[in-house]
Parts: sequence; structure tokens; C-alpha cells
Amino acid sequence: MTDAPREWPQSVEPVSLQDLARLGIDPDNQLYWDGRRVEVRRRLVLTLPQKMIALLAVIASVATIFTGLNNAATFFCARNIHWLSCPAAAPPHPG
Repeated sequence: MTDAPREWPQSVEPVSLQDLARLGIDPDNQLYWDGRRVEVRRRLVLTLPQKMIALLAVIASVATIFTGLNNAATFFCARNIHWLSCPAAAPPHPG
């Protein structure tokens, strides 16, 4: 049997040629070991800096949407299209 790479945990051994006969695959490309399906579980865990960046991205996205709506309202109001609400007209300036 060959030695495992140094970066592997000490309890993990490489698969031998005899062990390859214990592996199987089904038509959906699911891997099986001794007839039992091999499951890989991964949890997505964000670090605090990643959560902060995600929160800032959400805030920036919402602000961008509202800025776009405001710009669209200004554009349409200037063309007398009242699809979005238009700001109230300012009273005439005395003078």
C-alpha cells in the first residue's frame, strides 16, 4: 500500500486497487461505496466580514432601485408622462 500525502489527516488512507471494486456509480452519477450512497454535506457559513459585505450589498442594491425609480419619475415628469408620481410644483417665486 502507498503512503498517504502528508497533508491528509493521519487516519485517512489511500484507496487500494482491491478497494476500487467496492466503488459503484448509478445512472444519475451518484457514487456508492459497498452499495451505500456516498453523501457529501457542505454547510455555508459566512464569516462576520462576509456578512457585513453582504448587508452592504443589499443596502446598495435597494438604494440603487429607489434611485432608478426617482430618475425614471423625473424623466417621465419632464415629458408630461405621469406614470410615476411627479413632485408637487413649486409655487411661483415672487419677484
